[in-house]
Amino acid sequence: MKKVINKSRVFYAVMGFLILVVLVVTGVKFVLEFVVKDEKEVVSKKKLDTLEVYGYSLDDLDTSLYKKYFNELKDVLNKEEIDYNSYATILTKLFVTDFYTLSNKLTSSDIGGIEFVHPDILDNFKLNAGDTMYNHVKNNVYGDRVQDLPEVKDVNVSSVEDVAYDYNGQSYEAFKASASWEYVTDMGYESSGVFYLIKDSNKLYVVETD
Repeated sequence: MKKVINKSRVFYAVMGFLILVVLVVTGVKFVLEFVVKDEKEVVSKKKLDTLEVYGYSLDDLDTSLYKKYFNELKDVLNKEEIDYNSYATILTKLFVTDFYTLSNKLTSSDIGGIEFVHPDILDNFKLNAGDTMYNHVKNNVYGDRVQDLPEVKDVNVSSVEDVAYDYNGQSYEAFKASASWEYVTDMGYESSGVFYLIKDSNKLYVVETD
């Protein structure tokens, strides 16, 4: 006598198998995304040098160009009498290099150039950068990012003018710096701009970009 196949049992057996497969796949994915990732070394910045009086720092993730400009600024600021024209020139180069280089940033909130921005506008500056220039930067806290991002190759400051600048109802001695820059690979990002830096308590701050 032929055995009669119980269709209900077959259906539940197939469904049970499919559920088991889903659970196994989900479990493997969890292990790969969380357990294995937790074993990876987290990328962190290590401070190499500082100009404590001015709040400027150099870390191991900064590019070789940034390190070059940082050392140039260090020489200018360590002199007995500061040449503010040179200060403004190099600060502009540092700001451009750090802000427009995305390849060494760990997350979309790791905004470059913030050390040089006036504290009164810093929050708005970071918010705007996060919504525009930095909004597509993928996470790289584990050093496994696969994404083409720009790196500034060179910065040329063509002129620095002494100007008066009204800021928060007060007139400041300021500098208007015109700059252009090149990238290691041209990816269509902005490559020129005008920057306004005010002198506040003998320190220069970026307060406007154009």
